[in-house]
Amino acid sequence: MQMNQTPPVKSGRRRRVSTEQKLAILQQWQAGTPVHELCRQHSLKAGAIYRWKKQLDHGLRDHGELIPKSRLLPLHRKIEELERALGRKALEVDILKKFCEFKDLRLPDGM
Repeated sequence: MQMNQTPPVKSGRRRRVSTEQKLAILQQWQAGTPVHELCRQHSLKAGAIYRWKKQLDHGLRDHGELIPKSRLLPLHRKIEELERALGRKALEVDILKKFCEFKDLRLPDGM
């Protein structure tokens, strides 16, 4: 009888760690558990934990979701663009108010 023993084939895919698990591991680290202990408990590499910490520091945490810096930068640019537009509109309103005062025109209520 011949037994066909082939080694298990690795899929080459990384194990996925959910956002909740990442946050729980980071909280354990913050509570004082050494990184090497966390790595042993969760079968992780230390670089992964440090990378998650960096992502958390550079991103926003919204409802447990980590937002990478690559998604955050376009949002900051949009905010700056909207702030500039608001500043231009406020300047236009000030100019119109001064013009109305100069011409002795009555401004609408609420302005």
